[in-house]
Amino acid sequence: MCLLLLATASLAGSAPQIAPPNVHARLILLHHELELIRYEMGKPRPLEWRARIAGVAPREVYFQALTLFRKANRLSFEHTREIVDELPRPDGEIKPADVLAVVENALDRIWRVKEKLGISREIAQEVPDPSKTPDDVIVATMRASQQLNMLLDQPFSPAEVYEQLTLAIGYAARLRAQFPGDRIPETPPFESGKIPSDVYRKLLDCFAIIRRIAETSNLSMLSLEVDEGNLPTATPSEVYDVATMLVSELAYLWEQLDNVPPPRPAYYPGRRFPSHVYQRALLLERQLAELDQLVDSRPGWLNP
Repeated sequence: MCLLLLATASLAGSAPQIAPPNVHARLILLHHELELIRYEMGKPRPLEWRARIAGVAPREVYFQALTLFRKANRLSFEHTREIVDELPRPDGEIKPADVLAVVENALDRIWRVKEKLGISREIAQEVPDPSKTPDDVIVATMRASQQLNMLLDQPFSPAEVYEQLTLAIGYAARLRAQFPGDRIPETPPFESGKIPSDVYRKLLDCFAIIRRIAETSNLSMLSLEVDEGNLPTATPSEVYDVATMLVSELAYLWEQLDNVPPPRPAYYPGRRFPSHVYQRALLLERQLAELDQLVDSRPGWLNP
């Protein structure tokens, strides 16, 4: 528990510098704790999700850590009926200490489940590996998130992915409003029979467009590639992970604008199926494709 205090104190500038290796070591501990819970619950191990992620910044790790915390918080509620609030988002540039604070909050929820299940085995934390970078940290975060997917009685659903995409469309509309024309294009026709992997592929397409917009705008964003062989087994929870990543990148672009209000909050839409989410992803793709063309014609749009 002392590291939670350390991470929180670091936000006030009174603790030693926290670096990516410190966060990575804590995530490895979290992995081991989840493995104890998985074994106790008799759940299967998650399939290895092969993805290539590079060029990661602490802000991108932070949003994935929030996703990890939300899943740990739900697991805690399912077993202890306890739930806690997310930490308030720090002002200014996100630093590794901010990521560590969120990871500690997730670890605290996991410890509560471990205690409830009567698991007494203690896990020692490994010494931080100084070679670890934000790229390694985000991979460890997403793998822990996969572990949690297998433990939840109520995994993250298509409706929650739909909610994230609604927020993404809201951010994209704020960006599109910097140019003449409609902020949101016409909704594409509904297509039945879609599955989570169809949504995942479409979100990867959206991600590629967002990254292209950022590059044209002289901003850096991570690159994400997922092996095609993984996609047929994609679950709504894994689609949720990439959807939150999309939201974080669009929010970063929005933060570059002056005096532009944030989009309205997205609310739980009720039961949705992958086909509904796919339609939402198609709408976002159309919106981003228009923005990409407009930014290409005015690359200095963020600094008029």
